[in-house]
Amino acid sequence: MHDVSLATEFLHSVPPFNTLDSEGLRKIAGRLEAAYYPQGKTIFSSEPPPGLAIIRKGAVRLVDAEHRFLDKRSEGEIFGHRIWFHGEQKEYIAEAEEDCLVWHLPREHFESLCERDPRLCEYFSSHLKTRLSAATQVQHSVTQVRDLLKREPVRVDAAASIREAAVLMSRQNVSSVLIMSGDELAGIVTDKDLRKRVLAAGLDPELPIEQVMTAGPMSLEADDGVDTALLLMMRENYHHLPIVEGGKPLGLVTAGDILRAQSEHPLRLVRDIRKRNSIEDLLVLSRRLPSLFERMVVLGRDVEQIGRMVTHITDAFTTRLIELAEQEFGEPPMPYAWIVFGSQAREEQTARTDQDNGLILERKARDEEARYFERLSTFVCDGLDQLGYVYCPGEVMALNSKWRVSLAKWKRHFDGWIDEPEPKSVMHSSIFFDMRCVHGDAGLVAELLDYATKRAKENRIFRRFMAANVLKHRPPIGFFRRFVQEDDGSHSEGLNLKHRGIVPITDLVRMRALEGGISRPNTFRRIELAAAAGIMNEDDASSLRDALILINRIRLSYQAE
Repeated sequence: MHDVSLATEFLHSVPPFNTLDSEGLRKIAGRLEAAYYPQGKTIFSSEPPPGLAIIRKGAVRLVDAEHRFLDKRSEGEIFGHRIWFHGEQKEYIAEAEEDCLVWHLPREHFESLCERDPRLCEYFSSHLKTRLSAATQVQHSVTQVRDLLKREPVRVDAAASIREAAVLMSRQNVSSVLIMSGDELAGIVTDKDLRKRVLAAGLDPELPIEQVMTAGPMSLEADDGVDTALLLMMRENYHHLPIVEGGKPLGLVTAGDILRAQSEHPLRLVRDIRKRNSIEDLLVLSRRLPSLFERMVVLGRDVEQIGRMVTHITDAFTTRLIELAEQEFGEPPMPYAWIVFGSQAREEQTARTDQDNGLILERKARDEEARYFERLSTFVCDGLDQLGYVYCPGEVMALNSKWRVSLAKWKRHFDGWIDEPEPKSVMHSSIFFDMRCVHGDAGLVAELLDYATKRAKENRIFRRFMAANVLKHRPPIGFFRRFVQEDDGSHSEGLNLKHRGIVPITDLVRMRALEGGISRPNTFRRIELAAAAGIMNEDDASSLRDALILINRIRLSYQAE
């Protein structure tokens, strides 16, 4: 037995049921049958499951007939539909990876539900069926965006009227149209643009379409990877991307195209995060991250791409918490920027880690303003901790008033570190040169980074202290060139790849970047820019990049286990 009201509330966060109204959810909740499976128990193998399976608690591992790993599902995820929805027997085996509570929706109720709602039928019959096959073929990370194109692009001349463009979109049943100036792509107009820029603004539909288009839209080459499109959409919140070849438009890729290509991926999670309105709802979504991370590794994604994708998910959680805080406490009393440090700033996160963040205020806050930002910071940092991004042991967080100060005070912090360098302060300050804006006034962050980078470049004594700090790192190699295991007890049977491999490389590259006045935080980008500027020779740059990729690949494989 289960509580129908609690089940209804839970289904609100489970795709695709979250598209249904409350009455529809209550009907489904009333028909669910609960089953408990202890760790290691086979939930089903050759026999069809008792119904569509929804994981309420725990995690389920899916393997093939030879017991090779296919996928992992966790709380709020679904499995079992393919075996009986498509009549495909013995496709995979489901095992309880840990103690599980599973809700089963009997087949007859599910089929009736799909008959009444075509959206659910589409979701289960085609939208999800690529998930397991992707795990066995490892193809997604090398797929080109041209493979997602299904039709010629719908185009209209820039001189055409808004009405003509809208009529064309309606006839062609598309949500966007490319605006052309001769053979050149001039812009793009979407359904959303027509609603916001024309209807809501009361514009004359006979005006030229070029007056409401998004001019010079970001585009991708047809040979670019799907992951490139995915990252761009996640970072910029784009929903339509023109695809070109030789400067000529080939078509459009939408967020929906990628979602249909693979149902469980970072873009879906980021989009879901942006729609949630409470920490409790975000907590449910955060439980998807371990299996999603494991899946990215299994699919063989590039390590740099994984770092960026995981970071964008962290950014999305952070941004949504800030938005919820502003909704609760009101508009901020002055412009500010929420900044992050370390691996999140460098866009090199892998598994979830502790949080490193701060606030830059436009000016010194008055008492009431200071209390506002204290409440906001507490809300966000506490929320991140609940989501698994634990408090920083060194208290480098906006929660700490030392790192919640004005732009002028931040500059004085850097002046102190640079003008009076000592080993401890130089080591401590290194994290702050890896800085990025996640929310708010990016201009404040750009000004601070430019200032700090310029000061560091000009001060050779400070850079010498940084170099001395870098040289403290020793490779874990013994007398006979064999790896030396850790002797501190924490990694007595292996190597700490982060502290013995990743940290020395990032510290070295940061030092060389500051020498050249390079303020970009990403390590791969710093290597590229340092080599281009002649600060680092090409051989060294290539070796550092290869080493970083290799060590990260090993770390990822262990973290995904």
